[in-house]
Amino acid sequence: MGMRLPSALLAACLCACGPPRQQTFFFSFEGSLQGWTQQGLDLAYGGAQEAWSITSDPTTPYDGGSSARFSLDDQNGTGKIWLERTFSLSSGGHHVAHLDFAALGTRDAIAADRLIVGVLPAPPRNADALQPALQPPGIAGSTWTSHSYDFDLTGSAATVVIGISGATPGQIVYHLDALTVLFADAP
Repeated sequence: MGMRLPSALLAACLCACGPPRQQTFFFSFEGSLQGWTQQGLDLAYGGAQEAWSITSDPTTPYDGGSSARFSLDDQNGTGKIWLERTFSLSSGGHHVAHLDFAALGTRDAIAADRLIVGVLPAPPRNADALQPALQPPGIAGSTWTSHSYDFDLTGSAATVVIGISGATPGQIVYHLDALTVLFADAP
């Protein structure tokens, strides 16, 4: 019995003190949005709703056969459209989230357009809740560009948001592909 307790204690410590747990997800939008939900804000213009869509598009892939196509007729110059997905994490507590993806515009970059990229405690339903996910102006030009972001979060669930915020009135189209979402327990 004297040897069992230290062995059990050592095994418990190795399990609890081992490498941080990780959860990794990969999305290439092959034939669908792969469980992501479309959302939009600030899409009214002159009493009408601005036209927008987020679809799986086989015409412009970066990885595999499709990409996610974000299309917005941004007449008011403030429209925001994004994909969101809530993930259950392996444990509560402190986590680090890493997002990695490629983005492409259909024309040279409009300096004022912005990426929406974030990991939030709950799905954003107003501009204030979405604000932490707005990235600095400048997305991508007419060639695929890699983007990478890291976020700290606490809790057992996280809502990932990724999309575009238009700043120049008119039709804008961006593509997103090869999205990796990684959650790791923080040390």
